[in-house]
Amino acid sequence: MARKIFIDTSAWISYSLSGQPKHSTIKNIIRQFIKEYVTICTSNDVIDETITRFIYSTNIKIAKKFINLINDGAKNNNFVQLWVDEEIQTQAFELVQKYSEHSLSLTDATTIALMQKFSIEEIVSLDSDFKKVGISTLP
Repeated sequence: MARKIFIDTSAWISYSLSGQPKHSTIKNIIRQFIKEYVTICTSNDVIDETITRFIYSTNIKIAKKFINLINDGAKNNNFVQLWVDEEIQTQAFELVQKYSEHSLSLTDATTIALMQKFSIEEIVSLDSDFKKVGISTLP
């Protein structure tokens, strides 16, 4: 079975913006996964959150560049976009309550639910909340 990895908002932002923490590390990790044909997963919620953050904290050019990255990655079979449906959202609502001491965002909770559903054991993220709930996190 092919290795699967999930890419979180914080990792996409770091990958896309050279001034961000761990930019080179994240860029190298993702490039290595592409080279090794690792199944790189993200979600519609993460893409939404990433684009929204680019629009509000940088500019539309960065958002467009990220949209092109995602579209090109999908065309080249480098990225798989997982979709949050009603079942995943319901599970995410439960996870937000279960891990209330960690103040998980709903997007983090949908990510965890998707990772569970698709048996994804690792995430690339700079968000410490995933480690707090027992998910293997890179870098």
